[in-house]
Amino acid sequence: MINEKIKNHLIEYNKSNGWGTDDETLIETLLDSHVIAEEELTEHRWWIEYTHVVEIDGMIIGFDIAKTTGDMSAREAGWEFDPDTIVELEKYTETVTKFRVKRV
Repeated sequence: MINEKIKNHLIEYNKSNGWGTDDETLIETLLDSHVIAEEELTEHRWWIEYTHVVEIDGMIIGFDIAKTTGDMSAREAGWEFDPDTIVELEKYTETVTKFRVKRV
């Protein structure tokens, strides 16, 4: 089940573009959107799960997706999209310190 706030946002976005507003079309909108960030979650035998982050009309949305490790599609390999993974995200800044070999 898609979160109501996200669902309403996607419905308005799709309406403004003349697209359908049923759940299947809303999910297709997410899956077809430009990915602005990606994080690997888990690796399985036939697929690797990722969190994809997209921005749709000012709202940052994350959801889990899979990429296969072979010739089959994720669905053919047994993976199914779970609408419960769709969440609203917010940006934050994180400072990371790294180290490298000092050259003399």
